[in-house]
Amino acid sequence: MVVNSFQNKDGWARAQQRKVNQPIDLDTLMWVRNRLMRLEVEMRWADRICLFEEFFPNDALIPRI
Repeated sequence: MVVNSFQNKDGWARAQQRKVNQPIDLDTLMWVRNRLMRLEVEMRWADRICLFEEFFPNDALIPRI
């Protein structure tokens, strides 16, 4: 059975919406905090910025799904 691309895209969009609306657990937040601090100490600014933006996206941006 072949699933058409519209069904695949629709399933992907639903998965992204669920992921966005799920709260982040405490262990993950603590890992991110520690990793951000370590990257700052190591002066790896580009990596720190990327990690920060991944976990704390700009709320002013409206995702287009």
